[in-house]
Amino acid sequence: MGQHRGASGSRGVSRGPVIAVVAVLLVILAVLGWMRLRDRISDQGTAAAQTCVEGDAVLDVTADPDIALPLGELARRYNDSAPVVRDHCISVTVTPAPGESVADALAAGDPVHWTGPGPAPALWIPQSSQSLDRVADRPGLVNGQPKSVASSPVVLAAPPALADTLAGRPTGWQDLAGLQSDPRSLDAAGLSGWGSLRLALPTGAGSEPTGLAAEAVAAAVSNAGAGPVTAEHAASTPVVAALSQLGIGSAALDGGPPATTAAALVALGSQPHPAAGALHATPATEQQVYRATRSGAPLATLTPTGATPIADHPAAVLATGWVDETHSRAAAQFVEYLRQPEQAATLRDAGFRTEDGVPTGTDAVPFAPVATALQPSSGAVAATLTGVVTHPVAAANATVLLDVSGSMSTTEGGASRLRNTAAALTAQVARAPDYSGLGLWTYSRGLDGTKPYRVVVPTGPLTDPVAGVTRREALETALGGLTPATATSTYASVQAAYKAAVDGFVTGRPNSLLLITDGPNDDTSISSRQLLASIRDVTVPGKPVPVNVIVIGENSDVATLRQLAEQTGGTAVTVPTSDGPELEQAVGKLLS
Repeated sequence: MGQHRGASGSRGVSRGPVIAVVAVLLVILAVLGWMRLRDRISDQGTAAAQTCVEGDAVLDVTADPDIALPLGELARRYNDSAPVVRDHCISVTVTPAPGESVADALAAGDPVHWTGPGPAPALWIPQSSQSLDRVADRPGLVNGQPKSVASSPVVLAAPPALADTLAGRPTGWQDLAGLQSDPRSLDAAGLSGWGSLRLALPTGAGSEPTGLAAEAVAAAVSNAGAGPVTAEHAASTPVVAALSQLGIGSAALDGGPPATTAAALVALGSQPHPAAGALHATPATEQQVYRATRSGAPLATLTPTGATPIADHPAAVLATGWVDETHSRAAAQFVEYLRQPEQAATLRDAGFRTEDGVPTGTDAVPFAPVATALQPSSGAVAATLTGVVTHPVAAANATVLLDVSGSMSTTEGGASRLRNTAAALTAQVARAPDYSGLGLWTYSRGLDGTKPYRVVVPTGPLTDPVAGVTRREALETALGGLTPATATSTYASVQAAYKAAVDGFVTGRPNSLLLITDGPNDDTSISSRQLLASIRDVTVPGKPVPVNVIVIGENSDVATLRQLAEQTGGTAVTVPTSDGPELEQAVGKLLS
């Protein structure tokens, strides 16, 4: 009989499935371990980057003082965010410095031989692009196109009573020269006791609003509209005359104009009696006036009609070669940070306009919309305009004594000496400011009865009427109709013209006599010694009349003429020919 297994017996477990399960678990654990290792490696790489394996780097920013304070606050905020550029921990420092000083240092040297204020910058934010134009002849200095981080229109800062009165007229940039030169202009406007507009035009480092205002005046008086002002505009008579009047008036202020815009604002706001103050107004940015009023200065803004110049605060990232790649990239990153809405709000709180809006207005500084922004001129034109303000063409009172003897018929360059000389004088008459005084005498022999000279156009302001036309037009017509005569009675003519100039001396203006001749005196009735003695006899202390002399070609009288010029405080110039540039240059110099 066969036997059966009991009910309590058991079978053995198969090892194959167990091994499979274990293998799967091992694979899963391996994958999970690899993923954790990968994440750990990634975290370690991120941590290494955040610990700035290349070390610390300082981004030096130089900014105009008007924007340096809010930029310093933004730099601290930026530093708190622990910025990293190319594995460097970046910290930003801001140094205030006027744009003119930084531009001069950038143009003169390099970071190793830096002579400017503070450390050599990797990022430069001047008040306006005028400062950038000062380094335009150094290509490759700035990386890319600078971006504006904030802007502020240029206005006039003035006591509220003056600002309100002139705004109500209204007053344009083209009106400022007349208000400056007319001793009763503000009285006529209803401000009794104010006299003329005493407009201070600072020209030291830290006075960019003066240059921007000069552009606005030039655009207005030359009808350049929104600009830009060109070299032709800058050299035109209306522009030179207007800026000269403003410059002369500013220089005549008690104590002279303050050196900087900031100093002018302090002086303007601290006068207890504005009408009798040393100055009445000064160009400034809207933001500068806003800051002054927040400090308690009793000032307001006057925005003259016409195109308004803008201080655009461009952020210029200096290129590699001046700084390394890390600093150049850090500068570009900081500029983008400044232009973000949160930072723009901080700049608006400080009185700047940004792409996102304008500050909240006050009674003194309303932050009104700019109707027409003035397009900036080139650096060369801006320098020319500022140069006229700094070195104005004075309102001269000059008499020209012109030799029309037979020798002036000598042909040079296809025309006679007389025709070439008349052309040079005509060009100067056209350039001369309206407020200048000018007259013309000619001489030879017997031009007016027995007199060897003739008063062709009496000396006086160019805008005054002479025989139904302006003196300027009378001079141009007379110069165009001159013809050579005969002899050369130089000495007798100089005696008469010099005495007339002394008798007609105009106080407050440079008076002079300009003698233009090409031949020796042939009137033997007066010797050279007698001439010099007679000039000495009629000279009046306190009424200087220099005799300036232009000698064309060879002249045996040149020693006497040089002595005449030296005795009276004048200048003697010899030009080789009448058809070269030397004659026109001499005429321009001696009549300016």
